[in-house]
Amino acid sequence: MFRLLTNGKRAPDVSTGIHCDRENFDPKTRTIKNDPVNSARLRTLEAAVQRIFKDRELTGRSLNAKVIRDIALGLRGHNEPLPTVIEGIRRYLERHEKRVAIQDLADGSMKRYRTYADILECFFTLQSGYGKDTNFNELKPALEHHLVYDYLKAKRGYSHNYALKIFQFMRSIIEYAVAEEWADRNPIRHVKIRKYHKDPVALTMADLERLRDFTFAEPHANQVRDVFLFCCYSGLAFVDVATLSRHSLTTISDVPCILKSRTKSGVQAFVPLFPEASAILDRYAQHEACRMKGLLLPVLSNPKMNKWLKIIGNTVGIKESLHTHLARKTFTMYSEELGFSLSEMAVMMGLKNVTMLEDHYYQRRREPVITRFKNIFRPDSDQQQAG
Repeated sequence: MFRLLTNGKRAPDVSTGIHCDRENFDPKTRTIKNDPVNSARLRTLEAAVQRIFKDRELTGRSLNAKVIRDIALGLRGHNEPLPTVIEGIRRYLERHEKRVAIQDLADGSMKRYRTYADILECFFTLQSGYGKDTNFNELKPALEHHLVYDYLKAKRGYSHNYALKIFQFMRSIIEYAVAEEWADRNPIRHVKIRKYHKDPVALTMADLERLRDFTFAEPHANQVRDVFLFCCYSGLAFVDVATLSRHSLTTISDVPCILKSRTKSGVQAFVPLFPEASAILDRYAQHEACRMKGLLLPVLSNPKMNKWLKIIGNTVGIKESLHTHLARKTFTMYSEELGFSLSEMAVMMGLKNVTMLEDHYYQRRREPVITRFKNIFRPDSDQQQAG
């Protein structure tokens, strides 16, 4: 076997193709007893490694053990360097930039990926024992502890679930590197870190009524409130409502509805147009900005929406902090009050399965159980009292 060690780091062992008994091999001189031909082959290989190492050291190139080993074995040349982890991260981002260009990935997701990439570059450049020239094949399973626990949680103070998202992003990058043949394997492929479950939060029917009935002095506040309520009554995500046009409106089996294909899940959302949502659309049917853009609602950017929603929530006196994504979770409460099942909610929200709905959107509540219990047993008690 051929083993190469440079700067304390070892390349995976490979076979030289030479077979001999252990007692016939002298490891100090690298010679095989009574076999001058293969002994010469071993000495030639050793000399080639030393020559390649010295050449790369003098020219300031990477001294990665696997690279030197592959050059000595004739598997690659000097001018075919494998990308470092940092270079791989950047190439992975470039790949997703192309997806944004063809509208296969939302701008919000791309912005999140850039943030993750900046954090990972800082980890490999400044805060870890790997270094900026680290090759993908130098990564070890201990990366899980170094990245998640020592760096993301201990040094940067991120929550467990946010650190887990960055770790999963890193795992995807290494899988991409394996596919591009920059790495032999993904050392963290089978690492499992449990996500801390946090119950989804939704508004109550009383909160929705309070929002609906409140009139703000500032016109923008009323528009933001109406867009938020429309999301609560339709279950559509902010990105879907921001691009909602009359092309999404249709009638199926005499039911007016919204059909919207969701980019993230690839599933078409089927949302019956509930009276409250229909009333909001009617309110902006002649709105100048909507008519100019061909849209159904005057939607501000997500940051501006969230800024206004903080003010609106405080003004109305709602305990929960309002933001655009809260509306989608509130829809599950609203539709449950109307009697829809979880599977029906998943269809309306364009989700692939009920599990995703339960994990991320649905808030379990006592009220439906209480209402159901009263509907079952109260009529019997009323009849007994009448008798």
